[in-house]
Amino acid sequence: MASTVTPATATVQIVESLTLGGVDRGGTHTRTIENVAEADRRVMTVDSANEIDLIELNTDNGQGKFIRASIRYIRITNLDNTNHIRVRFKKSGAETVDVKVSAGATFFLSTGDFEAKVAAGAFSTYEEIDTISAQADTADVDIEYVVLAV
Repeated sequence: MASTVTPATATVQIVESLTLGGVDRGGTHTRTIENVAEADRRVMTVDSANEIDLIELNTDNGQGKFIRASIRYIRITNLDNTNHIRVRFKKSGAETVDVKVSAGATFFLSTGDFEAKVAAGAFSTYEEIDTISAQADTADVDIEYVVLAV
């Protein structure tokens, strides 16, 4: 059976609205992502007692798994109005990068690669993200994530 899904173009728009001292300080940025063939959007609860895996990036598709080279957009939004979450980007058995996502805030990622250093040093090479996980700070938190892949 041939697929009936035709890749489409996604448009991501960030709008900042601010008037400060009578001066418009707002802005808009629009990004177009062509040939999106896979999309996943999920709302889920992140535990405060345990770090849980959200997304796995590798060479196979599956439940919660995406082909790393196909990733074009990942958005993780903290839907809580009080507590922050810690989002961890992991390379199996190696580097990790942790990002604090405040209550109501959003973190964007457009690739499956990162660089992490234990001590300050010159950039060497990007590492592949294998897993994206999260843990809530004080109490369980609802999050939403979106993944777009070509």
